[in-house]
Amino acid sequence: MREGRIKVKLSNYLSDKAKHKGENRLLKFTILVIGIVTLLNTGIMLKALSYQRVVIVPPGLQEKTTIQGDKLDEIYVSTFVRYISSLAFSYTPATVRRQFDELLLHFDPSAYPRGKTTFYNLAEKVANTQVTQVFYINKIIVNTETRKIEIEGTRRQYIDDRKVEDGKKYYYIDYTILNGRFYIMAIAESAAEGVSPSHIQEEAQKGK
Repeated sequence: MREGRIKVKLSNYLSDKAKHKGENRLLKFTILVIGIVTLLNTGIMLKALSYQRVVIVPPGLQEKTTIQGDKLDEIYVSTFVRYISSLAFSYTPATVRRQFDELLLHFDPSAYPRGKTTFYNLAEKVANTQVTQVFYINKIIVNTETRKIEIEGTRRQYIDDRKVEDGKKYYYIDYTILNGRFYIMAIAESAAEGVSPSHIQEEAQKGK
């Protein structure tokens, strides 16, 4: 009788032990699956974050536009050029510094120091000579392959309500696209040179 009870208890013990082993295996397997799923989700999230793009929508953009990687279509670039032109080429002594500060926000970091020096010098000359400038865009040519833009228009300058310039003018913009965002590399009055404020001094002398 006693031996029978011992055998029953031993059998129950072995059964419970086998059951616990099975539960432990299931628990370990579940933890392993959860770990693998967590790693996969983390990898997917990191990959998704690496493909995120910050896209600055220029004022006045009303038509549909496409953004693919580091390429923007001509509609987007042309609209951005009009916005940039309004900041860079049309100003008064009272607004020029504020406009140039906003303009410099769109310069590529590598081009920012030169752009800041150029436009701050120009802002100082505009304030000293009290020149008001208006630029009317006639045509924009965008080359999305070379990332160069040609702007044709009419530039008018005034000093003390006297018109000192009224004629055709060309501006050139080199740009780059980084993470879906438009950045200015250079703004020039000729295809090979940066913006020079010398015309402000010349016209100021004419107006005297």
